[in-house]
Amino acid sequence: MPRSLRFFYFGNQCPHNGYLLARIKTIAWRESVKLHLHDVTGDDALCAQYRVFSPQMLIVNDRHRLHGPFSYERVVALLDDEDAGPVPFAVRQSSDVVRGDLVPLTPDSTLSTCHTCAGSPDPGLCRGKAEWVAQMMSGSGLPHLGYLHMVGGRCVGGAEFLPSRLVPYPIPEKGPKDAFLTCVYASDEAHDYKAHPTERLLSELGPLGFDTVSVAASTDVVFPNGPAAWFGRLGFEDRGLLVREEMHGADVRLLQMRL
Repeated sequence: MPRSLRFFYFGNQCPHNGYLLARIKTIAWRESVKLHLHDVTGDDALCAQYRVFSPQMLIVNDRHRLHGPFSYERVVALLDDEDAGPVPFAVRQSSDVVRGDLVPLTPDSTLSTCHTCAGSPDPGLCRGKAEWVAQMMSGSGLPHLGYLHMVGGRCVGGAEFLPSRLVPYPIPEKGPKDAFLTCVYASDEAHDYKAHPTERLLSELGPLGFDTVSVAASTDVVFPNGPAAWFGRLGFEDRGLLVREEMHGADVRLLQMRL
C-alpha cells in the first residue's frame, strides 16, 4: 500500500492544531509522502465519510487513525506500518472537584489557555484559537463559548461549546436548540478541574435557548474529551457508539443530556 498522510483539523479550535500542521508538513516533505490536508470547518460530508469526531485526526496509509497530538517518530513508524508508539494511556479522572474562578471563554480570555492546552506559556500559540473563538461568537451571536477554570491565576481547565449546527462532526441532532461540547479539559488523576466549568456551562445552556447538549468522548483515552464515563456523573446518558478507534484501544461514544 502506498504511504500517505491525511490530516483533518477543525480550523483553530484546538491550540494543538497549529504546530501539528507544521509537524505533519515537515514529515511529509522529509519522507516524500503524499499529504492531504482537510480543514473540516463546515464540511459535514467529509467528517461523515471519515468518521471525524475530534478537532484533529491523522490517518496514516489510509488505515492508522490517531486523535490528539502525535510525535514525528510515531508517524514515521506508522508510515512503515510499524506501531512503535506508546501503549494507549488509560486516563483516570479524579473525583476531587476543585472550584476556582470561572472566566467566560472569549477571544481575550483564550490567550490564557496556552500553558494548559499547548504546553507553553507563550500566548502567541493561542492567537489562532482566539481568532477562531471570535469567528464562532460572531457566527452564533453567543456572548461566550463556555468557561475557563482559573486557579492561582492560571488556567487549569475549561468547558467549551458550540451550537450543534456549527459542528461538522456526524452527530444525529443538529437542530437550532441542540448544543455540543467541543472541548472539556483537562483530565487529571489527582484533581477534577473540569467539573466546575462544565457545571456552570450546563446551567446556562437552557437560558441561552438550548434543549439538549451532546458530546463525543473516548471511553479510555484523553482525546476526544475522555473518559466518557465521567459525563455520567453530570447526568449525561450514553446514546451509543460513534466509532471504534483501534490505535487507541477505545471507543468514541455519544453522550447526551436533556436540559
